[in-house]
Parts: sequence; C-alpha cells; structure tokens
Amino acid sequence: MTTHTLAGLGLFLTGAAFSQVLAFGIAAWRESRRERQIDDTLGPPAPDPSDLNE
Repeated sequence: MTTHTLAGLGLFLTGAAFSQVLAFGIAAWRESRRERQIDDTLGPPAPDPSDLNE
C-alpha cells in the first residue's frame, strides 16, 4: 500500500468514528430532551415504593 492509500484509509476511519460519536451524542440529547418534555407535561415520576420501606 502506498502512503496515499494509508492516509485515505485513516481519514475514512477517522470520519466514520467521528460520525458514530456525533450520532450517539445526538441520540442522547434527543432522549434527554424527550424525558424533560415528559417531566414538564406529567411532572416528576412518583417515588419508588420499595425505597420507602428501608
């Protein structure tokens, strides 16, 4: 393999890794946003009854 091929492969893999990180970051942001909207609409979740018996 030539240096040019290795450089291209490195850039491709770096771009793929960056895309994965970006996708997971967006998914986590959307999930937290959705949970916040649910909490704003319904209020906070009720306490777990098993925690009260301790």
